[in-house]
This record gives sequence, C-alpha cells and structure tokens, in this order.
Amino acid sequence: MLEINNLNVAYGDTQVIWDLNLKVEQGEIVTMLGPNGAGKTTILRTICGLVKPASGNINFQGEDLLKVAPHERPRHGIVMVPEGRRLFPKMTVEENLAIAAWKEDKKQETLDWIYETMPRLAERRKQLAGTLSGGEQQMCAIGRGIMAQPALLMLDEPSLGLAPIIVEQVFDILLKLKDKGITIFFVEQFVEQSLRISSRGYLCEGGRIVLKEDSASMLNNDYVRQVYMGIA
Repeated sequence: MLEINNLNVAYGDTQVIWDLNLKVEQGEIVTMLGPNGAGKTTILRTICGLVKPASGNINFQGEDLLKVAPHERPRHGIVMVPEGRRLFPKMTVEENLAIAAWKEDKKQETLDWIYETMPRLAERRKQLAGTLSGGEQQMCAIGRGIMAQPALLMLDEPSLGLAPIIVEQVFDILLKLKDKGITIFFVEQFVEQSLRISSRGYLCEGGRIVLKEDSASMLNNDYVRQVYMGIA
C-alpha cells in the first residue's frame, strides 16, 4: 500500500532523515519505534505532505504521492491522527467528528460505527471536546480520523499521556480498525504493547531505520529488549 524509497528530509541545512526505506502492506498494523528526536514524526508529516523531502520517492497504492497536494492526500486515503490530539476544544465531540466527514453518504454509517466501538464518545457526544479526559480526547481524535474514510490511518504517539488501562483500550480500538479493513501505521513508545498488536516493526534512530523485523522477532531482539524494554 505504502512504499518509501531512499527518502531524505532536511530542515534548512540540518538533515533529519537519511536514505529511509519503508513499506506498509494493505491490511497490516505496522509500528515505528525509536527515541525522542529520532525523526519518527517527521516521517509521518512527510507522508502527509506537511514536510517536503529533499529527495526520494513515496508511492501510495501505486501512485506517486509527491505529485499529490497535501490537502488532497486525505481524499486519496491517507489520514493522520497527530500527537497531542489537536481537537477543537470549544466544539462538541460530535462536531469534531462531523467536521472530518467529506463523504456525505458514509457520514451517518461511520458515526454509528464510532459510537458503537467507542461508547464513551456516544455518551459525551454533546460535551465540549476541551472538557474531556485525556483518554476520551484520544478516542475522539481517532474517531475524527475514521470519519475521513482512511485507507491508511497513521497515528503519532496515540498513548501519549494516558494511563496504562486507557492505552489498552486505545490499542484494542486499533485492532478493531484493522478488522474493519483499515491499514494502520503508527509511532509509539509503548514497545511491547504496540508490537503485540502489529505484524511488523521498524526501529528508527538518528533519522535512519536501524532495524526492521516481524513483531515476534523484534520482541525477542536483545537490543530492543535491553534498550527499549529495560530487560537485561
């Protein structure tokens, strides 16, 4: 579905992504791990078109994505749930969800599915988004992404600032999205939990992919276990 080849990205004179190669197959959940400042968010922003690469190719479903304007990429099936949720705090939950619906014929059906899958949002549908708990805000942000009818849903640190029990709920939602036919590529700090719901993983350090393996192999990789899971 998504294939990135020899991607290089710089902010001014500072290069942050180096010769990156990455792919996501249709129907997969793929996670990207790595320390803060490794370039993970930049990779997502480049796929969305918010950052222009210095060189390289990004192909999505056989199409050269670099020829597609950033504001058109959601209509091509690429949607990102950003770090920090970025909701409209003075709009209700339902208004935040509805604003992302550009396929009118799918709007109510998708909204019903979101409320069925995340019943807390149904209970809070008339509540201002800014008054929600952190976990509820994250669910609302994911729901807003789903309303845009993505083929590929990308998430940047969906567990950020959430209690462990809420993180489990968020990851359960991702599995339900996969069952719905949505491909997922996400950046995450909860290494073990994210790999257990993923088919494959990438490890990004210093703007480079230093490890790419199936999730089971990555969970058993000595370096990952020592550095990122704290297991001697």
